[in-house]
Amino acid sequence: MDGRGTRWGEAKLDGSKVLRWSLLHAGSLVGGALCFSWSAVAVFAVLTAVTMCLGVSVGMHRGLIHRAFRAPLAVERTLALVGALAGLGGIIGMSRMHHLRDFHQNQPEPDCPPYFGYRDGFACSMAYALFHTWHPRDAAVYPPVEPRVLEDPFFRFLERAGLWLQVPLAAALYAMGGAAWVAWGVLVRLALTQDGFWSVHYVSHVEGEQPYELPGCAEQGRNAGWLALVSMGESWHNNHHAYPGSAQMGQGWRQPDPGWWAVRALAALGLVFDVKAIADLPLRPGARARSGRQPPRAPSRRPAPRWPALPAGVTAPTRACRSEGPAQGQGDTLIHVPGAVPARRLAPGQTRLGRRRVVGGRPNALVPRLDSRAELDREPLSHDGAVPDERGASDTPAARFRLDGPRRLGTATIVEALPPPGEFELR
Repeated sequence: MDGRGTRWGEAKLDGSKVLRWSLLHAGSLVGGALCFSWSAVAVFAVLTAVTMCLGVSVGMHRGLIHRAFRAPLAVERTLALVGALAGLGGIIGMSRMHHLRDFHQNQPEPDCPPYFGYRDGFACSMAYALFHTWHPRDAAVYPPVEPRVLEDPFFRFLERAGLWLQVPLAAALYAMGGAAWVAWGVLVRLALTQDGFWSVHYVSHVEGEQPYELPGCAEQGRNAGWLALVSMGESWHNNHHAYPGSAQMGQGWRQPDPGWWAVRALAALGLVFDVKAIADLPLRPGARARSGRQPPRAPSRRPAPRWPALPAGVTAPTRACRSEGPAQGQGDTLIHVPGAVPARRLAPGQTRLGRRRVVGGRPNALVPRLDSRAELDREPLSHDGAVPDERGASDTPAARFRLDGPRRLGTATIVEALPPPGEFELR
């Protein structure tokens, strides 16, 4: 096993990872054996399900990394905290790791380093994931962590706290159930979560069906249905590679997806909104169904947005603008033209203008002011490994803006735009 000799960088054995893994597994073996009780096993099962489903799968992966739904900041932070309690890392580190892997796995197979591929078998892949750290030759080639995540003080706190977050949890478990609840609710859970997470990651890339293919990509994911429930739906990984911007990974009742069930429950409670399902999205650029037609897809439960009539004298722009966010071009597009209001691209070739601001998770007919004082922000054009700089016929750098209000709409990148003083204009 050798991670050296690639033009991208090398994988080096990380002594701190080896020590942490060894201590956790020694503690889980001793503590789990000496402090066994069925109530402790139940605590282990509940905490594992909550942290991996609501925290890692829903809050981190589908929410903050892929932006498959939107949520108030308090909900995002709560889900990120629950995810950090899984012991795999904070949202900043998880985002970085996700972007690294996506970048390399979307390169042609000969150009994908062994650290990010699965060509050397289960043992080597697990050793890379658990005991090695990737050292790039040029970190600038990788898509950055979204600024609003990277700069958030609470997310930064979670990153610094690391496994120390387990201490207050352990104290609470000890007060309620004694040493057995601590042994199973913390030590055994953390050890099995680490091993289980990377085992599922390996299997869902090497075993199972592939209804979709992504030509030229080293890793395309597979649908390992037998792991669907324990992976919270993440093992429908070929579906995820084809529709990375979807909060739904399983297609229909034959593909159970606990993470998707959780997202729908949160949406029903009004805690998340603007949820994207597979039926709402086109295939990822470059992907195609192997059979020549789409596999059965569940009907979308996402309500169609209602847009008020355009103001008198306002026409749609003559040239379509396009925005690609962290989900390989499946983000929303927001554009602004003089005298008009933000426009949102619903699908390729369908651009409508309308007034919209989200208040309490529901759209209404108000629109925040967008002028030269609006805060500028940018998401990477794509995380598919290419990160193209597409500006069409315009030589003007992409204008970037963020809408703020009682509930911020989010961020978008205007590709063909000229930001003069005052309100932004389309060329």
